[in-house]
Amino acid sequence: MRIGVFSDSHGDISHARRFFDRLAPLDCIFHLGDYASDGEKLSKLFGCPLYAVRGNCDYRSGEPLERQVDLGGKRFLLLHGHQYYSWNSLLYRGEEVHADMVLYGHTHMPDLSADGPRLILNPGSLARPRGGSVESCALVLLEGKDMTVRFVNADTGPMTR
Repeated sequence: MRIGVFSDSHGDISHARRFFDRLAPLDCIFHLGDYASDGEKLSKLFGCPLYAVRGNCDYRSGEPLERQVDLGGKRFLLLHGHQYYSWNSLLYRGEEVHADMVLYGHTHMPDLSADGPRLILNPGSLARPRGGSVESCALVLLEGKDMTVRFVNADTGPMTR
C-alpha cells in the first residue's frame, strides 16, 4: 500500500504535481491541514481516497481536528499539531489511541522520529518550508507488517517502486 502524506499546502499544490512521477500510484492520501481543501485536489490528481484533518488556517473546513485511520493492519493518527505544544504530547496522544504512526504538520519542517515501535512523521510543507527545508511531502509504504517512510522533495532522486 502506498500512502501520500501532505501538509501545509496553503493553496499551492504545484510541487505535488511536480513530484507526481515519484509518488504515483497512490492508494490514498493523508492531508494534515492548513488548506485541507487542497487534499480534495490531490485526491483528484492521484485518483485515490482522501483522509484529511483541519489545521489552524482551515477556518471553514468541516474536517475534524484529529482522525484515526486503520489501513493495512496499522493505525494512523492524523492531526495538524497546533493544539499540541510538544513532541511528547504528540507521542502521548499516539499512545492513548494505540497508533502505530502519528502524523502531524504545522511546523513546516520534515521530521521522522521513533519511540519504540511508534513512528512520528511530519511531511514538511508543500508550499512554505521553514528551517532551511525545501518543499516536501512523504510516502508511506506498507508491505506486510513493514512500514517504510520516504521524503519526497526537489532534492529527491528517482524513486524505486
